[in-house]
Amino acid sequence: MYWSLLLSIIMMAVLLHIVSYKRSNHDVLVVLGSSDDRILSERVSAAIEYIESNEDQSIILFISGGVKNAIVNESSDRGQSEASKAASSFDYENVKIVLDEKATNTAENFAYLKQWVNSNYSSDEMPSIVITTSDFHQDRAELIFQGIMPDITPQWNLSKSSCTRCWSDEMIHIKNVQSDIMKAIHIVQ
Repeated sequence: MYWSLLLSIIMMAVLLHIVSYKRSNHDVLVVLGSSDDRILSERVSAAIEYIESNEDQSIILFISGGVKNAIVNESSDRGQSEASKAASSFDYENVKIVLDEKATNTAENFAYLKQWVNSNYSSDEMPSIVITTSDFHQDRAELIFQGIMPDITPQWNLSKSSCTRCWSDEMIHIKNVQSDIMKAIHIVQ
């Protein structure tokens, strides 16, 4: 009986090690877009630092951001998406890039992320999620993320923003969190 109990404990320890190895050795690094090229560049730089400090890991880079406020008519296209602008900065062997070029706000960023995660992972093999955004944006982004993906606790990889007005702008935008979530939730239903 002692040996069977010991064998069971060893097997559980091995299984837990395998599961934790799988999860800690595979990240989805989400880079949130911005229509402000300076802010987008700061977020890309923070993502590059994260990738370079985790070169031994396999990383899926989920870059999210469409074309915001584009005027579209028959003679013009929508322009380059925030995601494709950001993607051109990444060329790493350990990184696979997934582009979401449809999202036009933070709630849609996370709704399309959830849609992608649900179609690529089962609930028992979820990757760890690391969100790259600006320091001023974290509080609102965190509220929106929890409204769209409440079963996941992400890590945060923040860029230090040089935008002086952005902190006060967030006070305006944070009032719309519930409305933004409700508008974006239809994407994953």
